[in-house]
Amino acid sequence: MRQPWNILAALGLAAVLPAQVATTGDRADEECSVGVACGAATSDGRPLLWKNRDTQARDNVILAFDDGRFPYLGLCSPGASRTVWGGANGAGFCIMNSVSRDLPTGSDEGPGNGGFMKLALMRCATVDEFEALLEETNASGRRTVANFGVIDAVGGAAIFETSHRTFVRFDATAAEDGIIWRTNFATTAGGDRGSERFARAGTLCRDLPADGVFDHADLLRSFCRDLAPPPSAVAADGLRDVRETIHRQTTVAALVFHGVAPDEDPRFTTMWTVLGQPLFSVAVPCWPAAGVVEDLSGSPRSPICDAAKALQDQFYVAPAPGDVPADAELPGNIRWLRTEGLDQVRARLKAAEDQILAATAHRLETWRTGAKPPLPRFMRAFHEEQATRARAAVEALAAKAAGAVIR
Repeated sequence: MRQPWNILAALGLAAVLPAQVATTGDRADEECSVGVACGAATSDGRPLLWKNRDTQARDNVILAFDDGRFPYLGLCSPGASRTVWGGANGAGFCIMNSVSRDLPTGSDEGPGNGGFMKLALMRCATVDEFEALLEETNASGRRTVANFGVIDAVGGAAIFETSHRTFVRFDATAAEDGIIWRTNFATTAGGDRGSERFARAGTLCRDLPADGVFDHADLLRSFCRDLAPPPSAVAADGLRDVRETIHRQTTVAALVFHGVAPDEDPRFTTMWTVLGQPLFSVAVPCWPAAGVVEDLSGSPRSPICDAAKALQDQFYVAPAPGDVPADAELPGNIRWLRTEGLDQVRARLKAAEDQILAATAHRLETWRTGAKPPLPRFMRAFHEEQATRARAAVEALAAKAAGAVIR
């Protein structure tokens, strides 16, 4: 079996050296809440893929790449373009992950979770091609311990529980209600890390279709920003323990991928990106064909992410000594989320995001029904307009919150 690096060279991709995707590791604190839905489960028949990125790395950017078979966009940490934590390519293939350290290990070779997602975006057009890549690297070895979620432009939607040399595929079309969700354990490995978030994610995924809506907008509003406390959460007046909610104190970004129907142009696959904590930021639509603007990519940091961090910091407080029982069964040191003024912030950011969602829905419908596909420069101009709108909304609130509680 040919090694994947030789295949890259055969495709004319030798500019990406093996070390660039083989030697990049994963942060020990990387944890996420993720899910995938096939077209039969959604309100418009298009597949969905989503992720809340949980890590201590607060700075996140979206970078554009042209070093593969397709152009692609990736969620990255600034200055770390060799690893991607979720992304979409020009063929309509999208990928994200959550860490699952209970999976078997056994290889010191090959890419880790973020390096492998970059490789998949470079190479894969479909879910089946992603499975073929996994088959190839079963032999050569990977350093992956992850639940990888993927969708494509031909109806594929699946999660792969992936160890160093094995994987198990779960198709959303075979799942109850056509939806699969994961946190930080593999169902094939018997772990339980993130079990409270897993239970809450299941409740959300089961309830959303019952309301007659399961779409990208509802995921952004309801899933990515969910604060329902788990049983083990500590209570305090005016404060919330968000160590193990879906939207956690360590959530630093969110992605919702809105796919296309099998007969649609894959370039309309939309990567909705929320940089910074979703509670304190606004989603922006992105397309690989349009590239990415500085509000998201930064130099080196994203201005939207910076503004969201500044706003977020006004709402988190450290606990007083003795505030939290020593036996609290939750990960990490608590940082209380202050609730005063939070509803007002959410209402103002939601109003800005609703405008972006409505404008994008209208523009996508125009593009889909047009006699000719839009030129990339028109897609980029619209992308830039929405990024500017999101940045303005977050920066305005951050500036106001720095002076006083928002009312």
